[in-house]
Amino acid sequence: MGHYFGTDGIRGLVGDKLTAKIAYRVGRYLGAYQQKKQTIVLGMDTRISSSMLASAFVAGVTSAGSDVIYLGVVSTPMVSFCLTHYSFDFGVMISASHNPYFDNGIKVFNRKGEKLEAAIESKIEHFIDLDQDLIENKTNADIGRVIDQNVIFRNAYLDFLTSFIHHDVSHLKIAVDASHGSASYLVQELFAKLGIQGDFHFVQPDGININDRCGATHMQALMDIVKRGNYDLGLAFDGDADRMLAVSENGDLIDGDALLYLHAKYTLPQYPVSKQKVVMTKMSNLGLKKALNELQMPYLETDVGDKYVQAALAHEQLILGGEQSGHVIFLDALNTGDGLLSAIKLIDLIAAKRQPVSQLLGTFQTYPQVLKNVIVQNKRAVLDHHDFAPLIRSIEQKLGDEGRIFVRPSGTEPLIRVMVEAKDLSLCQTYTDLVVSWINETFTY
Repeated sequence: MGHYFGTDGIRGLVGDKLTAKIAYRVGRYLGAYQQKKQTIVLGMDTRISSSMLASAFVAGVTSAGSDVIYLGVVSTPMVSFCLTHYSFDFGVMISASHNPYFDNGIKVFNRKGEKLEAAIESKIEHFIDLDQDLIENKTNADIGRVIDQNVIFRNAYLDFLTSFIHHDVSHLKIAVDASHGSASYLVQELFAKLGIQGDFHFVQPDGININDRCGATHMQALMDIVKRGNYDLGLAFDGDADRMLAVSENGDLIDGDALLYLHAKYTLPQYPVSKQKVVMTKMSNLGLKKALNELQMPYLETDVGDKYVQAALAHEQLILGGEQSGHVIFLDALNTGDGLLSAIKLIDLIAAKRQPVSQLLGTFQTYPQVLKNVIVQNKRAVLDHHDFAPLIRSIEQKLGDEGRIFVRPSGTEPLIRVMVEAKDLSLCQTYTDLVVSWINETFTY
């Protein structure tokens, strides 16, 4: 059986790993789920292939007799919002998030707005590979419908976001990088509703410029814009706007760890003590852990992936968690990371404290960190090699309490990610290069 789902849905090169046939089969399976008529919310990002995959998915759903609520170009979190606020059976987003335009993906959410359960993913994978799908083709009035509800749900979502502003924000001047992606239109409407002065960059999607040297994975563009201008804040989104990274008024990067620190320091104390705990991943910076210790704010770590953060928040009945990459989840507001919600929360915090974000961060500092990706043919073969664990252990012993090494396989790409953190940047570089060289020399193809 083919393995299609990674840590964030099905993702890959369109026309190769991800085809219209796969999108159609996913639609067929969800459309016939439990042999009942389903209502499925569908959104997409701005990639050239998104319309093709969305059309194939729609054909699958409607041929199986179920309905599609079509949202058009929206953010991934807006799909989750529709599921948590209205009665739909599934939500699907056609997007590959921060990947280049030639990749795309199919993200599936359950009726609670959460990432799909692994058991259902396995059944979909099995169904994709069947020679015949054995699902009845509906005829006559039993064929499903496509219902265009973009305007209604878009306005509801924007109203939801504006409800988290409790202070006057009209004096703030903010630079925005929308990555030519899903946020391109939403963020401009949102700022207009709030009366915020926004300068919008990378908001002209053409199908192939999404994430191209812009957005939350290419922060230098926005950092330069903020340094040249007189801004209170910079905000950058990724392709589907489920993550956000910020830039201080000085042009310095504010990553997901810094955002978690800000909300741990200023937002969580407003909640009962039982809620005052932060969920982070194993990739979170040592600086965040030390800063939370100074605040006497407890935390717990999960595997890398926002779905693991969300699961831990739900299990522990907590509200704040996230990843260094900019996925920040406010579980009392929404079941998934939302870049626009994260932006609104940060804007309101700055307005409430009437201080620049650099002052709010105070002495918070992250440790130098080097992350390198190594392209491999077999991720498991690398991690299971008999010399690999001893190599990592030796580096851990040398770093001691003042650093760490973390190696993991990518959940969506043929990569091994090697990350080293230490007080000295040169140490990070040395040990990262050591592991990367070992992989390249041991696995020459």
